Amino acid sequence: MLRFLSFILGNLPKPLEKIVFELFYPIYLIKFNKEKKYIAMRLKKANLPIRPKDVYKNLFFNGLASLRFLKGKEKIGFENLPLAQNEINKGNPIIFASIHLGAFEILHRGLPVTSRINLVVSEFKNKKLDELLTSLRGRQNIKIVKDYELSKVLKNIIRNKEILAIMTDQSKHGGENFEILGAQVPLFLKLPVMANRMGASLVFFRAFRKNDSHIIRFEHVYPPQSEINKGEIAKMIESWILEYPEQWAWNYSNQAFSTFIPYRI
Repeated sequence: MLRFLSFILGNLPKPLEKIVFELFYPIYLIKFNKEKKYIAMRLKKANLPIRPKDVYKNLFFNGLASLRFLKGKEKIGFENLPLAQNEINKGNPIIFASIHLGAFEILHRGLPVTSRINLVVSEFKNKKLDELLTSLRGRQNIKIVKDYELSKVLKNIIRNKEILAIMTDQSKHGGENFEILGAQVPLFLKLPVMANRMGASLVFFRAFRKNDSHIIRFEHVYPPQSEINKGEIAKMIESWILEYPEQWAWNYSNQAFSTFIPYRI
């Protein structure tokens, strides 16, 4: 059933996307109305002129784009590409870090690298959904790393000069709170900062949808063993959200992450 649904949605003509969303949105809220209220509270606190429906709509559209991308049917563009290419060409271990903005599946799987990427993901309780996503996400240069395995693999990544891809707003094991748009948001910066001290370059980047196109934009590079101010990173992330607030997963930091296309990087 899940595989059939992913096939239908992954091949949905773009003119029908808005119609399908409007049809299913009221049904979705029957189960997740509590989550909608939580998002409304956060948006009001952040003083942003968008509605929970705008957030859900963008999660839905970006989810469809993710499915198309996994099937090789969605093209992406790059901004500030030399910023990342310079680090890749040096041959250092690299940590690519981002947040749940835009089409999540395009993020680390769209990186312009040919070497293997160790990609951190979280498991779903639904085993069938987990199996479906594993098959959809299958790529030769991607090695899936569960979040509880990180401490075991980090030294190998540094030693072998590999790439580790993470989301700084994803973890089941807590994080350090930073004020972002009027709320305390947990960011998981300990591991990338530690990796930087161990000799890895730290590259921050984001993905977003602009004029119906998907862009990967490289934002900032910390060379190995940099003096890193975590507060500055939080401010940078806040600026990303302010530019495309409707495309950030506002429900995620409440650990209630669920969308029409339930997927998690």
